[in-house]
Amino acid sequence: MLELIYSAIAVLAILLIASTWLIARKNIFEDQIRSKSVEVVWCTIQAENETDINKALKLFNKAEALKSEIAALLGESPNVANFKFAEPIDFTDDALKDLSLGELQRYYDKQNNIADIYNELYKGKN
Repeated sequence: MLELIYSAIAVLAILLIASTWLIARKNIFEDQIRSKSVEVVWCTIQAENETDINKALKLFNKAEALKSEIAALLGESPNVANFKFAEPIDFTDDALKDLSLGELQRYYDKQNNIADIYNELYKGKN
């Protein structure tokens, strides 16, 4: 009976530690977002009141960079790709097992339209 009480106390202690760690982690993330947001507002206000155009442009650029960082942290940025795992290829087919590495890559490229993705990604950069 005493072992049951000790094990219950141990489980509760583990749950308390885990919940404290998760809440602290969430608060750290929120503080990071809040501090970057405050810095964006401060840079924007300073840029609007700045008389030197070069300093104002630097402050606006810094504010825009911080805005993109905030969007990336929140997962709302179009610049940051949302990666997901590709479906595994079923290698039960003997024809796929006999393919060389280059042929297998060509098969995978055709299956997932990788060439189209590269063409869209590097459009105008060639």
